[in-house]
Amino acid sequence: MEARQRGGTVALEGLEELGEPQYKGAEAYVYIVEWLGKKAVLKLRVPKTYRHYLLDKRLRWRRTINEARTVLAALELGVNAPAIYYVNPVAGVIVMEYIDAPSLYEIIEAKPEAAKEYARRLGEAVGILHETGISHGDLTTSNVLVKDGEVYLIDFGLASLKSSEREQAVDVHLYMRSLESTHPEHVDSLLEAFLEGYSSTRGSSWTEKIMQLVREIRLMGRYREERRTAWRQEE
Repeated sequence: MEARQRGGTVALEGLEELGEPQYKGAEAYVYIVEWLGKKAVLKLRVPKTYRHYLLDKRLRWRRTINEARTVLAALELGVNAPAIYYVNPVAGVIVMEYIDAPSLYEIIEAKPEAAKEYARRLGEAVGILHETGISHGDLTTSNVLVKDGEVYLIDFGLASLKSSEREQAVDVHLYMRSLESTHPEHVDSLLEAFLEGYSSTRGSSWTEKIMQLVREIRLMGRYREERRTAWRQEE
């Protein structure tokens, strides 16, 4: 796949010849490509045959635009994220900076003590986003990269520019859940560090308000799981 300059605009060539994706998600495929001489990430929202053609086209257009706008908004706020090189909402394509760095997940695996500072910085970054109404939507340790002592947020595919308090609480819940599922022994220390950073940008009273919502979300999740278990036992 190549990118070429034509009449002041960039045209995609060989989109159908991208080969195997680096990652396959429910909504999009991610490829590592060369873009104007640079290594880059190409995210392609794939058509869904189970949806009506026009509805699918509209959804992919809207979600592509929303993701690009959210990344740009984060960058304007000083939150580290991949630079956007190119957006084609009709094709459902975003080309962005390739960041060669380990994920926070990998840092926790290798250096759990060092991960505390990155968790704190992540909390600061998320607090800045939430302050202006942006929620990430998929805040896991795999969607945070660490480079040169800084944290970078990636994969804004489920992000919202006008999020509710509950959506912001879901961000914190997802971060906690990702720790619980992959590094349960470090949940307490890495949550404490995250909340320290978050509180530094949002204040302690707001942080407590968000954590109260997080507790409600988690209680509801446990209730649903208990009901599912009970139903299975009754069958």
